[in-house]
Amino acid sequence: MVNAIGIDIGGTKTAIGLVDRDGRIIFREVFATKGPDESIREMMGIIDKIIENTRDIQGIGVGSPGPIDSKKGVVVCPPNLPEWRDIPLADILRDRYGVNVLLNNDANAAALGEWLFGAGRGVQNFIYITVSTGIGGGAVLNGRFYEGENANALEVGHATIDYKGPRCGCGNYGCFEVMASGTALARFAREAVEGCSDSILAGYENIRAEDVFEAAKMGDPLAVRLVDDEALYLGVGLTNVINSFNPEMIAIGGGVSKAWDMYYEKMIQVIEERALPTNYETVQVVRAKLGEDIGIVGAASLVYNLSME
Repeated sequence: MVNAIGIDIGGTKTAIGLVDRDGRIIFREVFATKGPDESIREMMGIIDKIIENTRDIQGIGVGSPGPIDSKKGVVVCPPNLPEWRDIPLADILRDRYGVNVLLNNDANAAALGEWLFGAGRGVQNFIYITVSTGIGGGAVLNGRFYEGENANALEVGHATIDYKGPRCGCGNYGCFEVMASGTALARFAREAVEGCSDSILAGYENIRAEDVFEAAKMGDPLAVRLVDDEALYLGVGLTNVINSFNPEMIAIGGGVSKAWDMYYEKMIQVIEERALPTNYETVQVVRAKLGEDIGIVGAASLVYNLSME
C-alpha cells in the first residue's frame, strides 16, 4: 500500500508520521522544534527511518505556521519560529528523497485532513477552525481545497469582532483571536481575578484556559461568567464566517474544543440570534473528530488531495 508522510511543524514541537490512505497514523515521532538546520537534520533522520521500513511513499506533506509561500515551498517568517526565515523546505526534502513535497499553512492542512478523514467527509462546503493558543482556519469550498492566492486564506482569527477590543499580536484591535482564543480566555481571567479575590481562580499563580473551564465546572461565579463570555465571542466570530461563506459545516478543533459541552449551547444561541436565517438553517457546527492527530494527518492529506485532483 502506498502511504504519505505528514510533518506538522509547531512552535514548540514537530511531529512526523506515516499515514495510510484511510487517514490512519501507522508510525509517529515527535521532537522539540529548534532552529531550521537542527530541526531539518532531525526531520531527515526520522524520514530516513520511515523510508527504510516503507518503500512505497507517495509524497511528503508539511504543515507550517505562516506566513509561508506554498507555491515555492518556502517557510517565510513565522512569528513563533523567529529563526525560520526564507527556508526552502520543500526543495530541501524533494532533493533528498526524490518525491513530491507539498508545504502549506498548518490550519489549511488541518482543514483538509478533517475534510478527508474526519467530520467533514462528504461535505461540499466545509470550514475548519482551530481555537487554541490562537485562532486559525481553512476551507473546502464546492468540494475543492481553498487556499487563497498565497495559502493565507481563512485567517479568521484576525477578523475584527470588537473594534474597541484589546490589541492583537497582528497590530489590529479586537480580533477574533485576541477575544476568543484560549490565550485570550486566560488573559481575561487573570485581569478579572484581580478584583475578585474570593474566586477559585485567585489561588492560581498563572491561570490557563483549562483552569477557567475547571473552575466553571465547580460553579465558580467568575469562571462561569468568563466561559459565558467565551461562548459569546465564539458565536460572534463564527457568525461572521457563516455569513461570509455559507458553509454546510463548521468543525471546531484545538484545545478550547475539549471543553465543548461547557459553551456549545450558548455559542449556538448567539449564532442563531446573529446569523442570516438562510445561512443558519443550512449549517452544522460540530466538534472536529481528528483531535491530536490532525496536524500529521492534515499534512499527509496535502499529498492525498493532490492525487485526487
